[in-house]
Amino acid sequence: MNDRRFMTSFILLSLTSGVTVGLGKVVTTLYALQLGASPFQVGIVSAMESVGMILVTVPAGFLIARYGARSIYFAASMGPLLVNLAMPFSASWLALALGRWLIGLCIPFRMVSMNSAFLERLRGEGETRGGWYRGSLTAGLSILGPAAAALLAARGNVTVGFALVSALFGLMAVFSLSFLPVRDSVAAGSARPGFLAEIGLLLRDLDVADTCIVEFLNAATSALFGTFIILLALSLPPLGEQDGIRLMLVQGATATVMLFAAGTIVQRLARGTAYALGLALGSLALLAFGLGADFASLALGAVLLSAGAAIVHLVNVRMLAGLPGGKSKVAGLYNLASMTGSSAGALGGGLLTKILPLQAVFLLWLPLLLAGAAAVGLIRRRTPSTLAASEA
Repeated sequence: MNDRRFMTSFILLSLTSGVTVGLGKVVTTLYALQLGASPFQVGIVSAMESVGMILVTVPAGFLIARYGARSIYFAASMGPLLVNLAMPFSASWLALALGRWLIGLCIPFRMVSMNSAFLERLRGEGETRGGWYRGSLTAGLSILGPAAAALLAARGNVTVGFALVSALFGLMAVFSLSFLPVRDSVAAGSARPGFLAEIGLLLRDLDVADTCIVEFLNAATSALFGTFIILLALSLPPLGEQDGIRLMLVQGATATVMLFAAGTIVQRLARGTAYALGLALGSLALLAFGLGADFASLALGAVLLSAGAAIVHLVNVRMLAGLPGGKSKVAGLYNLASMTGSSAGALGGGLLTKILPLQAVFLLWLPLLLAGAAAVGLIRRRTPSTLAASEA
């Protein structure tokens, strides 16, 4: 398949995937609120999907390397299809949490399949096209998905939302058969170390290791916003549920524009400079969430957060696309970092709401983020020889 056709099909699948996941997340949150869930319980429901994903993300990369992205993606789409059909029958937030956990066991096989296929296509152009996958995913996840959820919420019908999510998973499964690669690019017969030994070898590469750490911090901070922004809006009268959804749309629109348009600009930045810029924007965003009292200040925070996260992602993809060999295994590690970060953001934020007001949680997150960034910088300074070897 030529590159243009692949990228067109891939972006369409990614966009649809984002719409499906975004709609599912918002509909689940709204249904949890209808069932009387507290902020802590909403955080648990949101985090359970990430908890499920953590368990299978790295093994997913190894299975895809062996059996290929196409068949794995198709099979993994069937689980969410069935679970979403059952979600409207949940009678408590615990049942919703169980459903999200089951979905989380399937999603990594879809994500790693797409991520590895995309990274393979970036050879030589990772700096400029590196944001296209997440950009299209974000457009669906944070713009079209929440917009569809808002329309359904206005009509008070979450059952239709869950049915639509289920149908979209089925459509994506069928469409993926037309273009996803059958096998990883690395020769199947090459000798390999054992599972744990190979993970260790990957993580000994400093570029892989600290890219995963940075993605963890990035995902955790983004998850804090995604999980609690609707609740934050509700806690700041006269803002309400619809304002929270609009803030998600603002964040998604900014992220989409940045991911598609900023690749050429970020290409000119050194890795450390780009990370520092992303950290500065994320820090300002947390201050806006923690100190803001109206829609404009929260919207400014959403813009800053999405811009910073996009810059960090573009640099990370540039690094991963430049690594030699097949991409499914390193994509599994990278997605694991993202999933553990998302889980930490949702669970950590939920725990903090037990002892702090919601706005104070965003302020407390700032020193945690800065401490994590400082740890990454310290590791890189103490191991310059490893870095030099990996860049040679």
